[in-house]
Amino acid sequence: MEERGDGGRYDPNEATVSRTELEALEAAALLVRLEASGVLILRGADRIDFLHGQVSNDVRGLPAAGTNRSLLLNHRGHALAQMRVFRLAEELLVLVDDGALPVVEESLRRHIIFDQVELERREDMSALTLQGAKAKEIIETALGVEVPAEGTFGTIRFEGSEVIVTPSRRSAQGGFDLLAHGELVGPLTEALAESGAVAGSEEALELGRVMGRIPAAASEGGEGILPQEAGLEPLVSYRKGCYLGQEIMARIEARGKLRRELACLMLDGQPAGGERDIRSAGKLVGRLGRTVRHPRLGYLALAVLRSDLPEDARLEVGGVGARAAPVPIESAAAANA
Repeated sequence: MEERGDGGRYDPNEATVSRTELEALEAAALLVRLEASGVLILRGADRIDFLHGQVSNDVRGLPAAGTNRSLLLNHRGHALAQMRVFRLAEELLVLVDDGALPVVEESLRRHIIFDQVELERREDMSALTLQGAKAKEIIETALGVEVPAEGTFGTIRFEGSEVIVTPSRRSAQGGFDLLAHGELVGPLTEALAESGAVAGSEEALELGRVMGRIPAAASEGGEGILPQEAGLEPLVSYRKGCYLGQEIMARIEARGKLRRELACLMLDGQPAGGERDIRSAGKLVGRLGRTVRHPRLGYLALAVLRSDLPEDARLEVGGVGARAAPVPIESAAAANA
């Protein structure tokens, strides 16, 4: 047993994320298959204008081999899904995260009326992510190419087929996403492992995301939460013109200040019954996002909280206490090493 930072007891043997995975994130690179992500392809003369009018970020402004992250919003401006858009020569490729592919596909198909757009779900494509301090070095060694710059992607030949590589920050250390045909996943994983990548779990990837204070629409966004409150504002363009939820986004830009913001919490345990309402002195002050377990620090979570709370506010969610995590959270991890 080890002492926790709050004086409690925490058994690292119960952690779902191993020290090996955590060390890979911090000092090497963790390779995780994005099982809940899926790929859509848009073709046709109107593909760019059509998608530009459906999602929150700028599609028309993407250069050739350009990419950006975007959201699918509802009419109230709440994020239903998060995705990355790639501009290929004759197609748009959309990587949809966190199991939201059916929602995005259904919404896009419903809005294709007179548009010259063909939409295809690519079941044969898989996504992986390599996150950690040595991700760049490992990809360049394993694949023999220089990694692309932020906001762009590269298409490389591997085992007779093509692999798309793009910078992607899914952890505090950052890294890269890779998209490939399903039959390439095994050889690609092997090549990256031979160059130093450590195979890891989605739980470990989520721990890296929480420690990096990187929000996800599926966890910290969604119904009742505005993208700006959840730290998802970089996925929203205020200058692109009309799209679903755009009127709410424009209103927020004009108003300027919001009452809630993204925060990282340290919890005394796992909240009971999937409870997400966060209270302070009995008053509702926020909503809990993803909860993860750190091998040394115990339970951590991202949350959307009122921005006027004092730093030492006593919080409670699902029967357990919570408090603000230090910035950077690595400082707490070092203190408890």
